[in-house]
Amino acid sequence: MRKSKKNILFKLLISAAAISLAVYLNRDNFKFPGWNNIEPTVKTAGMNQMNLYKDPENKITEMKDSTEKTDPVKLHFDALVADTHNDFLWQVYDKGADLNKRNSFTQSDIYKFREGGLDIQVFAVWIPMKKVKTSYDFTISQIDRLREFQTLSNGQFEIAGNYDDIIRITGEKKLCGLIGIEGGTAVENDAENVKRFFDMGVRYIGLTWNNSNLIATSAKDAVLNGKKGGLTEFGKEVVKKMNGTGMLIDVSHLSEAAFWDVIEISTQPIIASHSNCYSIDPHYRNLTDEQIKAIAKGNGYIGINFYDEFLAPDGKKNGADIEKIIEHIDHIKETAGIDFIGIGSDFDGGISPPRDLRDATQYPELTKRLFEKGYSPDEIRKILGLNFLRVFKQVCG
Repeated sequence: MRKSKKNILFKLLISAAAISLAVYLNRDNFKFPGWNNIEPTVKTAGMNQMNLYKDPENKITEMKDSTEKTDPVKLHFDALVADTHNDFLWQVYDKGADLNKRNSFTQSDIYKFREGGLDIQVFAVWIPMKKVKTSYDFTISQIDRLREFQTLSNGQFEIAGNYDDIIRITGEKKLCGLIGIEGGTAVENDAENVKRFFDMGVRYIGLTWNNSNLIATSAKDAVLNGKKGGLTEFGKEVVKKMNGTGMLIDVSHLSEAAFWDVIEISTQPIIASHSNCYSIDPHYRNLTDEQIKAIAKGNGYIGINFYDEFLAPDGKKNGADIEKIIEHIDHIKETAGIDFIGIGSDFDGGISPPRDLRDATQYPELTKRLFEKGYSPDEIRKILGLNFLRVFKQVCG
């Protein structure tokens, strides 16, 4: 009887060991969908470093690892990386893209962001012409869709409302989302909608897209269609409302006349979320040296656009490479200083990006080129995200 019990116990132990081995070998099947693809990049992404720092600005002075000075990849993934303009939500509306999946037809998604070391993404709600008459409702529907992605992300993505949220979210190793609006038609004819959007999480509004509206004349209409005028009286009311609410004013797409009206009226720093230098590529979407200096004088921010047509005069025909992005960064640094430059890729907005920066997985290539160009680690950190965070904290809180 005792021998029989020993045999049974021995068999039970063998069975338990076999089950444990099977579970271990198939452990990836017990994780949430998609984790198998994302886990390797989570371990190397810059966002997982934030638990070491209470304030990302301190990373500039507190990071003592000497390898950072010789390793641009380490520098990139240790830095906070922010992109201030992405049109992924348009791909959701138009083609059914899913932020939480690896999409074959988009330049970005949560997997590409992780692989590229991106920590903070401003998702812009672009309003197509066919939705202009219902801009307010359309914008709300897109914001709701982004929040659905947050719910379905299994804790990997969260939308921030203020600076402290950004620090907490990145510290928790999540992708941090912010919300912008590309086109003041969303405000319709009621300046109080600025506050309503703010309460929904929106933190910047581009006063126009290519189409002029009740707020202002667009750059495209002014240059190509000869439309006169800057800010309207309603537009001036909107600008003041944005200042009072803590909403960033985005002047990308704005006519020069309207730009200078904003400079005169605004009491807060302004941003150009995705604009380049006119002196390098004289496109109506780019900023003149005088505009660049004015943004810097007001302590604002310019996010460099990756669209080849805005990078080089022959970009639409011949394309461009990262060197053209560096050229625009160099020019702003020389014209106004290092403290006003950032990234505003315009990924998934129908752009053709540089050959060597085709999607969000390749952000590290930009850091490598800046490093090779002789930019210091401190300067690179500012360009990658700290310049934008400074302005965001000042205006949005």
